Amino acid sequence: MTHRNRKTGLALSRRSVLGGIGAASAMAITGLPVQAQTLTPVRVTTALRLANYTPAYTALREGIFAKHGLAVEIAAASSVAEPISILNAGRAEFAMTGTGMAINSAIEGADTRVIAKMAGAIGLWFISKPGAGVKSLEDLKGKTIASYRFPSNTVSSPTYAMKSVGGFDPKDAGVSFVEGPLGSIIPTVVEGRADLGCVFEWDASIAEAVHGLEVSLPLAGVLGPIAFTSTLVSAAYAEMYPEVVQSFVNALTESMQLLHANPEVYARVSAQEFDQVPAPAIEAGAKRLLGAEGVVPRDPMLTPQEWDAIVAHDTAAGTVRGQGDYATLVDMSYAERAIAALVNKG
Repeated sequence: MTHRNRKTGLALSRRSVLGGIGAASAMAITGLPVQAQTLTPVRVTTALRLANYTPAYTALREGIFAKHGLAVEIAAASSVAEPISILNAGRAEFAMTGTGMAINSAIEGADTRVIAKMAGAIGLWFISKPGAGVKSLEDLKGKTIASYRFPSNTVSSPTYAMKSVGGFDPKDAGVSFVEGPLGSIIPTVVEGRADLGCVFEWDASIAEAVHGLEVSLPLAGVLGPIAFTSTLVSAAYAEMYPEVVQSFVNALTESMQLLHANPEVYARVSAQEFDQVPAPAIEAGAKRLLGAEGVVPRDPMLTPQEWDAIVAHDTAAGTVRGQGDYATLVDMSYAERAIAALVNKG
């Protein structure tokens, strides 16, 4: 259950892959536990280590991937773009990253497919000193906002929200960003060098639990449903090993439903995965993430509307280099079958 970087690929024969899936299917026939049989090795690369990928961490740590016949390794890349390069180089079977990266991948000539939504809203919040929180986009006018360096979503997402939902240009409204390196947002607010900070979890809850800051205005509620992060696979791999892809999406679907049915699992897995985060922050952050509609999906289905929303967002941010066609780049057939299987099982 390690998370590590891998510099070399692992060649999988079709026989070994199908053998692993066959072993998983045999459980229903033989009654033997999956763990006692051959599991199919699968490598997953993620854009950094983020709460966005908790359904995958849960499927790994709670044995759901193994239940579906998969021996999964998850390794964090160092940027949003890197997982696509790793996937296209054959050094991972699945990539989890910003959904818009599928468009850039296609422009670069790769044939990839989005097969599962991992975050269906943008889980960003504003932090401030007590009493200085914001209730609406209007309250951002004239404020300085601590962020990471562009094109970080801590800059691009509030900018997009102000323009597309608030109806004003941040520059014209006196909004300015104090951009800095990773780890800089909370100190910038604490030291009074910015009025607000725009942060993901676990920074929001660390700011609250450790530094006594106020958390306000979730952007998930402002921007609504949007396919923020997703799982991608190469079309060639999906064509050669459809059973593996289906098992992977089945496991993610089961994990997502488990997290909503048993919220304590979210906190438990997160405490294991992010062991440097203080326990009070984990508890508060888990509630905040599960309570923000869409941030933790109930299933991996990605609609055309959610696709259009992220394409518009990323185009405005300048992080995608063209327009992507939903019908070409998105394949929800695996998610549909996974959901149907759970419904029939229930």
